[in-house]
Amino acid sequence: MAKTSISLVSVQKPTANTPILQRRNKLSSNIDQQITKIGLFREGKRISREQFWVDGSGAIYFQLRYGKQPLELEKGKATLKATTFDDLVEQLDQIKTIAVGGGLDEALAACANAVRSNFKTAKDKKAGRG
Repeated sequence: MAKTSISLVSVQKPTANTPILQRRNKLSSNIDQQITKIGLFREGKRISREQFWVDGSGAIYFQLRYGKQPLELEKGKATLKATTFDDLVEQLDQIKTIAVGGGLDEALAACANAVRSNFKTAKDKKAGRG
């Protein structure tokens, strides 16, 4: 039997979520919802607000979004392409793992800033400043 070592530390769990963690959690939750919708779609159930579609050749596309903003993983590229729904779910799981690990923090921050600036523009227009 392998020897296990115990590693004890004196640290408290943070009580407040930082904006970075909130964005990661929001994206992760959205991906989970979309994976559930893919399952329902495959069972022939009716769904709404899905972020995926199938083209005439049978290719499956999924637009990554944070809120209503496209989430670009590369400049100008926010859409996944898959050959099967299993392939799409696997890609989404990978995206989720990367996001939770902090690999998409810059892209998420850019989306969050774009959302904020859209709200500010709309608010300014409503106030007659635009």
